[in-house]
Amino acid sequence: MIRRPMMSAVAGVALGLFGLQVVAVSPSGAAESSSPWGSYCTLAGSIASAPGLTYEAKPTTYQLNGTMDCTADEPAHGTVTGTGKGTTGCFAGSSMALLKVAWDNGTVSTINAQLGEFTYGTGGHGMVDQGTFEGSHVYLGWGRQAARAEERCASSEVKSYEIAGYMHFHPDHSGH
Repeated sequence: MIRRPMMSAVAGVALGLFGLQVVAVSPSGAAESSSPWGSYCTLAGSIASAPGLTYEAKPTTYQLNGTMDCTADEPAHGTVTGTGKGTTGCFAGSSMALLKVAWDNGTVSTINAQLGEFTYGTGGHGMVDQGTFEGSHVYLGWGRQAARAEERCASSEVKSYEIAGYMHFHPDHSGH
């Protein structure tokens, strides 16, 4: 198995995403919509997976639903929906997700993201393919909580869980 390199890669992504949280927010705690850092959003929601998460990573599909509050003046709030597919487990795995954000100003963003699972959390990156923030890089991560998660990972499956985290929309300044 390739667990050690995979876990190292996922841990590296997690540390990088944590660092982005610190850099993404201005000292006042808010960013202007014209900020070169883009928009930083908090994310709260839920994920339902099939067949469910266990200790052993296995083929999984999932649905994500959540809401966001952002540092940009506009759009400032969004509703996130999406689906994902990959090989995931309670402590490791990876997946690809297609996310849609319906913004409070009536616009929409479509995001393709690559995600990694690591000990009760998820981190990843992607791009806005269409809509608001089109062409921007997206960095995202969240922690997860499920009732009796440790027991259910060992004995059966975690079918759904609550998430709290962030999405950071960072414009591409490279001219590409």
